Amino acid sequence: MAFAPLEFAFVRGLIAGFALAAPVGPVAVLCIRRALSTGRFQAFVAGLGAAFADMIFGAVAGLGIGVVMTFILDHEIAIGSVGGLIVLAIGVATFRAPVSFSESSGAPSIMSRDFATTFSMAITNPATMIAAIGLFAAFAPIDLYTAPASATLLVTGVFAGSALWWLILVGAVGTFRDAFMRRGLPHLNHISGAIIMLSGLGVLIAVALKILRQSP
Repeated sequence: MAFAPLEFAFVRGLIAGFALAAPVGPVAVLCIRRALSTGRFQAFVAGLGAAFADMIFGAVAGLGIGVVMTFILDHEIAIGSVGGLIVLAIGVATFRAPVSFSESSGAPSIMSRDFATTFSMAITNPATMIAAIGLFAAFAPIDLYTAPASATLLVTGVFAGSALWWLILVGAVGTFRDAFMRRGLPHLNHISGAIIMLSGLGVLIAVALKILRQSP
């Protein structure tokens, strides 16, 4: 089907974006840490980095860009290795970071770094691309050339759905911020760093097992 009603295209993207963002992983842990240590706004900006990556994956899968999908699937091991190392390095840095508590939303340079960090963590996760393909499998892709408005709304919807998830997450975490700061602040970076490191190790182990399965 080359054409999709405009409203349906946006809603489809909205649902897909929310579903892509919702699984709890290292990006969520990083955003939760930001929400607790610096507040909701900086955490939401960090989440937007992952939302931007989700939008790219949604565009590739939802618009049926076969060349990009084939490249990602063919290079899944290399991309997964890079992604696992990035997540592992971020986990180590988080674990070793000094504990701090700020009432401000952070400097623009820090927010830009957080945005870039979550984007790099998300865009190097081939599992998200595979999940996007699965989410859009029930629908025929929208042709960018014959239905540009529907295609634009689909991609916009993916970003909006993912951003909505991060808004809900950081808003919920921020509600309990004061109580957590009184009890859990000394352990925040250690807990967050350990979880992120385990996520990175998990990705690298999965890549190693995939290599072993492909070996003759």
